[in-house]
Amino acid sequence: MKFLVLWMMAGCWCSLALGQRITGRIVDDKIQPVAFANVTLMNVKDSVSKSALTNADGQYAFTKPAPGNYKIMVSTVGFKQGSSAIISFQNKDITVPDLQLKADLKQLSDVVVTGRKPFLEQRADKLVVNVQGSILTAGATAAEVLRRVPGLRVLNDRVTMTGKSKLVIMVDGRLSQYQDMNALLRATPASSIDRIEVVSNPSAKFDAEGDAVINIIMKRKQAAGTSGTLGMDAGLNPYRLNEVAKGDKLYQRYNPSVSINHQSGKFNVFGNYSYLYRTQFEVNIIKRYNNNSFYDQRNYNPSNYGIHTYQAGADYKADSLNTIGIVVNGFNRNGSGNYQNGSIQTNQTNGSFIDAFASQNKQGNVNNNLALNLNWRHAFMKPGQSLSVDADAAHYLLKNTSNIRVYPFSGNVIHNYQRINNPVNFETLKADYVQPLSKNTKLETGAKTSFAKIDNNLLFEQNGVNDAGRTNRFIYRENINAAYANLYITYGKWDLQAGLRAEQTVANGTSNSKKVLQRNYVQFFPSLLLTRRLDSVFAITGQYSKRIGRPSYQQQNPFEVYLDPLTYTKGNPLLTPQTTHSGKLSLTYTGLPVLALSYDQISNIIVEYAPQQKTVIDANGVPRLVSFSVADNRAEAQNFSAQLNFPIKVGNVVDGYGGVITTLQRYAAIYQGGVFEAEKWSHVFFAQADIKMSSTWAAQFSAYYATPSQYEFIKAGRNSSVDAGIAKKILGNRAKISLSVSDMFFGDRTLGRIKYQDIDLHLKQYNDTRNIILAFTYNLGSKAIKPAEARTAGADEENKRVKTN
Repeated sequence: MKFLVLWMMAGCWCSLALGQRITGRIVDDKIQPVAFANVTLMNVKDSVSKSALTNADGQYAFTKPAPGNYKIMVSTVGFKQGSSAIISFQNKDITVPDLQLKADLKQLSDVVVTGRKPFLEQRADKLVVNVQGSILTAGATAAEVLRRVPGLRVLNDRVTMTGKSKLVIMVDGRLSQYQDMNALLRATPASSIDRIEVVSNPSAKFDAEGDAVINIIMKRKQAAGTSGTLGMDAGLNPYRLNEVAKGDKLYQRYNPSVSINHQSGKFNVFGNYSYLYRTQFEVNIIKRYNNNSFYDQRNYNPSNYGIHTYQAGADYKADSLNTIGIVVNGFNRNGSGNYQNGSIQTNQTNGSFIDAFASQNKQGNVNNNLALNLNWRHAFMKPGQSLSVDADAAHYLLKNTSNIRVYPFSGNVIHNYQRINNPVNFETLKADYVQPLSKNTKLETGAKTSFAKIDNNLLFEQNGVNDAGRTNRFIYRENINAAYANLYITYGKWDLQAGLRAEQTVANGTSNSKKVLQRNYVQFFPSLLLTRRLDSVFAITGQYSKRIGRPSYQQQNPFEVYLDPLTYTKGNPLLTPQTTHSGKLSLTYTGLPVLALSYDQISNIIVEYAPQQKTVIDANGVPRLVSFSVADNRAEAQNFSAQLNFPIKVGNVVDGYGGVITTLQRYAAIYQGGVFEAEKWSHVFFAQADIKMSSTWAAQFSAYYATPSQYEFIKAGRNSSVDAGIAKKILGNRAKISLSVSDMFFGDRTLGRIKYQDIDLHLKQYNDTRNIILAFTYNLGSKAIKPAEARTAGADEENKRVKTN
């Protein structure tokens, strides 16, 4: 019944806009789309007009105008006004030729832009989520924003995508400032994000790594004169933590930030700085059943950290065709944690006490990361022909220490000490070339080479004595060489994008000076995207891509990294890449997604949470049942997914969207001498609405509910979240103050169970997802009249594969 109602709502939405239209596109002097320009349809006879805003692709549309003669008038910040020739409309669809605007180089003073980007935009090859104008992003982190993106979920503090096995996260197309992308997302202020691009079937231009790509585009201004932004966010997070006997607790955060941009003549200089201080917690409850014993293990992990994030750069426009630039990114994190564990073993039959112990893991970590990008952009005299070159170098340093004390019910205290020293170095060189072949055809080619060296040095001591079985040094080197070609063709109502990418991977690893892996292989990755425009508002798109999922550096590392005496993770140097074939068919309406069907076939899956358990004898001679996970790839999977979206609109007051995603997940694996098979239907319901209360007051509401699902060996339980916020513009619309509450009912928790052979393990994990945040921003100087050019640096793939957890 729910699906029938959703289909009826979507049908009503689509039927409202059927009819004749006048459509077209606004471009600049480089034939690039001009987004959010004011477009007026002016009747030549009586001057009666309609108005609209262009979307991110520069497109506009006017529905059912009266028959007559019209002119298209365009105005937007940074360009001179433009107009079209007279067009005659007689109740038949008309596509107006591209209207090209000329730049207005005069510096403008205070300008108020009233157009607002839609939260969701479906483009031919990706879904764009515009988070910049969202009230709920104020004071949040990037990870908290991703929880609100349809189809994305956060499982065990790791971002996942419905129906996808391996998700790749990029930031600004550049080197990230941190090795572990999930840790980076938890530490990056969301107020610095402009938009998020979700690419479910990446083309050959992307590195072949990953089934799907999330590209987070950070804010950056490029304007004549001097401009900037000041910001301050603060939050309080109250919790009652009775499950770990901690009672009422209060956590907090604050985040001052500043950005500045100055453009004069041929030079543009920019920089930004942000400091985030946060106290937080994580609770992990693990219940295990084995041989008539019940193990109740409860972890409470309070921590705090301070993060300095900074960026500085400059562009020099040597002439009208050449621009060179330099960008430096830095990220410094200092943090500490006091991980507390209590474990009790009882008899399942009568509940009698068998054993117990407590442990404390005091952790400290320091991350000092620095990345440099040099770039050159050359535009040829022929419109659309261009060459871009990027050189990247980065040095990351992770230091982590753990002092683990185990307090048994009887016997001596056991003192374990673990230290990880992990320097990482990258160098990449990348070039991309675009050659128009005709008015409707262009060829894009490129090449890339990358080099990485990761030195993982782990020291493990027990009671002051070096444990040779756990102490290890793993050195990993990798070189990836790639080349690709993409062909774009437009023919009538058809759009075609066909590509092929070739990648050579050369990798070797040594553990304690002994070679444990060596690989050298070449693979080819085709991609295809075909769009058929049914009319001026509807289009159907079909996509196919082949992708690779390489094991991360840490997944190949044979270290045993301990959380507490009963839980650890271990790498596997014998891992091999997984391969995914993906297909997708989607229907869009005026650029917005309506219905999408997708299917993924994954072979040789890298299972990150392959469970094992064994009994070990501790330093006091007491046997203990230990659970651990080892990455393995002996599984196959099929994922089918269907997504339906519909609008939520009430006059000019409420504007939003809602939808449902239904997924069938199938896993099959030969593991530990047995066969694991799982099949599960799951559903995610989501909605978001913007409420315009006045010209200065606005509110926003967001919610989702996810039914139980299957994730590798984990049968995950339901979770949900409800967020709300209110904002007001002040000080002549130069400033904004907002108050928001995320996960107000504290339903965003991870529940799960692993039951395989003699393993019967129940999981419950939650952290400080409920936050009350007050945020203030103030805009300085003149408004931008020239948008920054999009850039893609060369080291995306290597960075996203370096992980630490």
